[in-house]
Amino acid sequence: MNDPASERPGTYHDLVIKDGRFIGKFEEMYQLFDQPWMQDQQPNPYSRASAILHMQRFGIRSVVEVGSGLGNYADRIHKATGARYVGFDVAPTAVAKAKANFPHLDFRVDEVKNLAHYTDFQPDAILFAEVTWYVLDQLDALFELMLTHYPGKYFIHNLVFYKGTQRYGTEHFTNLKEFMARVPFVPLGYMEATTEQDSTIETSAIFRIERRS
Repeated sequence: MNDPASERPGTYHDLVIKDGRFIGKFEEMYQLFDQPWMQDQQPNPYSRASAILHMQRFGIRSVVEVGSGLGNYADRIHKATGARYVGFDVAPTAVAKAKANFPHLDFRVDEVKNLAHYTDFQPDAILFAEVTWYVLDQLDALFELMLTHYPGKYFIHNLVFYKGTQRYGTEHFTNLKEFMARVPFVPLGYMEATTEQDSTIETSAIFRIERRS
């Protein structure tokens, strides 16, 4: 009989992207690891703060977040902006923990392909915070979905890029400029931030969901 401990992944990363290949076992990851991406410590401080500044600058009062995880960032957004919030995640374990920790917010189990189901909530913005690498094969379809169901609203996008070490997704884009060229919406603002000691570059951008000419 195999020892279950010997089958446990070395890190949570092994269940997400490994050796340049998408794995995507998010439910298993949340069952095995309490704090993937150190969500309780709010990593990526520049991009997280920037997205909140985007919301304040453009008067965004309601948001749907794709890939809400354990809910820590949702709570920070709510405290900073008072915005109405709905977040969904594909992992039931993550959603259960988010509901337990932040009962004042609305978390649901769902898939990104169902983003159109949230029109009744009438969000001012759709938020992708560090989820884009996991939906690359759906990205263009999601842009078209947003153009159809959320025209005139905002798309807020946070994503980390890796300095010289990125192996996954490079055929799609490798930096913020290339990502923004991929998005068919009207760009309104963006930022990039890093420090000399960081191995990553944090980015945050905001778009109006309207097909650019």
